[in-house]
This record gives sequence, structure tokens and C-alpha cells, in this order.
Amino acid sequence: MSHPPCGRRSQPQSHLSEPKEFEMAGPRTIVVGVDGSKESRRAVRWACEEARLRGLDVLAVAVWNVFPITLEPLVGTTPWERIGDSEKVTQETLQDIASEVAVDFPEVRIDQLVLAGHPAEELVTLSADALMLVVGARGHGGVLELLVGSTSKHVLSHSACTVVVVR
Repeated sequence: MSHPPCGRRSQPQSHLSEPKEFEMAGPRTIVVGVDGSKESRRAVRWACEEARLRGLDVLAVAVWNVFPITLEPLVGTTPWERIGDSEKVTQETLQDIASEVAVDFPEVRIDQLVLAGHPAEELVTLSADALMLVVGARGHGGVLELLVGSTSKHVLSHSACTVVVVR
């Protein structure tokens, strides 16, 4: 399996790839999880600033999923009536956030990847080839989850690279 052409730079300008163009992170890549929250927007900005300082690329990753019927909606899931739009909405949200941040970081290449699955597991998988994994802190339950969130907790415990949790 080949790695994306990370690290190539031409003249300073925004480098935004279309969602799903790349399938893997590379050793010169900072992977950042994006869920549309204000915390994940801060994480994208932090990742781009770090990438600019180190001369690295950013892979912004959004993961969508659909869970079976539950009594209460689960955070980060799509209700059944929107199943057909889940991937499209996720792609549009990721594109909007990447475009917004790219304006302030024209010299940083920001690739985008939209996946279906469990967000924490997909990010951990991508961490195997990444230099760093960045997520936003967004707690929703339990004592530790109030501090970092369940996705953050999972990637902190299982990631194969350095993890940064941005608040």
C-alpha cells in the first residue's frame, strides 16, 4: 500500500484535497479528528499551526456512523431518517471546516478523508502511520469523559503515535 504524496510543496497557497482522496496518513502527517464541534475546529487549527512550524501535512478525518434504534440519540451518530445523507453531510462539514482553516494556513497541505465506522477506532488505525494524532476534548459523561471525552480517552489509550488533545 503506498502513502499519499505528503511533504510536497510548491508556492504558498491553500492545498485542499477533496474528501476521500487519500486513504492513509504518512510519516510526515498530522492526523486530526473532525466532528464539527467547536473543539474539533480548534484541534484543526492547532494541527495546522503545528504542521506549519514543522513543515508537515495535515490529514483531516471525519467519521460518520449509524447506530440501531435507541431510546435517546447517541452523540456523533446519525438518526435513521438521515441515513442517505450521512456521508454527504459529513463530507460537506469537513470541507467547510478545512476551507475555513486553510485561509489562515496557506502553506499547509490539508488532505481530507471521510470514513464510515467508529470514530475512535478509525483514528487509532490511522495513527499507525501518522507522526501525531490531534483530537478535540469534548466530554459527555462519566468523570474522565468530562475531562477528555470518550473518543479522546480511547485514542490516548490505543494510539500508535503521539496524541494531542486540544481544549
